[in-house]
This record gives sequence, structure tokens and C-alpha cells, in this order.
Amino acid sequence: MNGQVIPPSSTLADYIRFFWFAEGSATQDTPFVHHAFAYPCPELVFCYKGQFQFQTAFEAEKKLSPGIYGQTQTFGKVASTTDFGVFGFYLFPHALPQLFGLPANELTNESADIKSLCGKEGEILEEEIMLAKNNHQRIELVSDFLTRRLKNAKTTNIHIPLSIKTIICTQQVGSISALVNHSFLSIRQFERRFKEFSGFSPKLFLRITRFNSLLNRSFQDKSFAQIAYEHGYYDQSHFIHDFKNFSGYNPKEYFRQDTVFANDRGTVG
Repeated sequence: MNGQVIPPSSTLADYIRFFWFAEGSATQDTPFVHHAFAYPCPELVFCYKGQFQFQTAFEAEKKLSPGIYGQTQTFGKVASTTDFGVFGFYLFPHALPQLFGLPANELTNESADIKSLCGKEGEILEEEIMLAKNNHQRIELVSDFLTRRLKNAKTTNIHIPLSIKTIICTQQVGSISALVNHSFLSIRQFERRFKEFSGFSPKLFLRITRFNSLLNRSFQDKSFAQIAYEHGYYDQSHFIHDFKNFSGYNPKEYFRQDTVFANDRGTVG
């Protein structure tokens, strides 16, 4: 499989986490399967070659359509049995209300096609993405599209989006009380605004971020009790429960030495 992760321009760095693309071969006998885990960032996806089937833990299998897939607290898989080419990019969740006027919590565990979200502009972007010569041109098209929308970006309560971005990028999970104090809001106001910008309650957002912080790490020679203690879980049972809830895997199965390498968005294998 050929794939790449590409950072955004400095102009869009507060809104886009990264662009990515993947191209490869698959057949009925050797399908391509991507296991997606709970993740705090929404994603726009365009399949410009082949076709994918998408299924979550709680939904029936359906065709992966061009559009935006919200931040999620569950797991699923994407599969193809034909040669494929797919392009996408991850937004920070606060980009939804700031660039699209849509509270992030309206897309949590949901999806929407780009035409419904952006009207004629979205329809034109989808057509241009499909007809583009290569993925670098697709990045330019998306960057121009989002830069135009920056003119209407809403920047109220900037402390909350900044905290969300920092936690996602550093994967350093702090305390809710510290986030509240930094926001200069009452705890009720903070929780309401945080959910609008992140899609989750503060507690669930921190749980999902902490889970993602574990995926790229090697825990050889460490017990689950040690991992739980070092990463702020109450105990080993709490760690195992969260891991299974967000990935569908028991951590003992996931962290086997022969498990396929995972990035912070899930596994491919």
C-alpha cells in the first residue's frame, strides 16, 4: 500500500490536523481492512478510486460515501475488495463550529455528505476532488476551500479550542478542573461550550484522548496494572474496560508482538 500523511499550511494549522491518502490493491481473497478506533477528530473522506464498505460496532455495513465523519467514541472497520485510492483530512473538532457553523456534538458518531454541509460549494469541491490529477492537487483544492471559509470563522471562547488542540496534539491529558479554570467560565458554561467545540463531555473527551495516547507505545515487560497507574486509570480493570470499549480489542490481544502496527487513528491489516 502507498500512503502518506501531510501537514497543513500554517494558515490552516489551527483547524486541520493533517491530510492523508492511501492507495493500494485488494481482491475478494485478499481484502484491505482498516480498523478504526474511537477518535476525537472528525474526518473528511473522498474515495476517488474503487469502493469501500464501512461498518461501526452498532451499525449495519454501508457504502463509504464522500463526506464528513464525526469524532467517535466507538470503533468500526472500513474494507475494500478492489483496487482503491482514498484521500482525506482530519479536522480538529472545534473547526466544525468555527468553519461550518455546526456544533461538533451534532456530528458525534454521525456522518454527513459534503453537499448537505456546504451546499453548492461542497458539491463543486467533491467534483474537483474526484477529477484532480493527484493528491497534492487535492490538498490545494481543500486548502483553498477552507481558507475561503476562514473569513467567517467564529473565534469566541478561544481558550477552549486552544485547549482541545493542545490535548489532541500532545496527548497530555490534564484535569477537568484545570481546563475550567483556564476558560474563565462557570463549570456549567464550560461543559456546554466544551461539548459544542469537541463533540464530547470533558470527561469522555479526556478518556478517548488518553486511550489514543497508548496506541503507538510499546509496553513490553510492563503489566497492565503498571500501565493503568502510569496513565491515570483507577486500576487494571478500568484500563481494560476503556480499551475494549474504544477499540473492540482486549489490550492483551492488541499489544501482542505480532499485532499489526497501529498509528493514532487505528490499525491497518
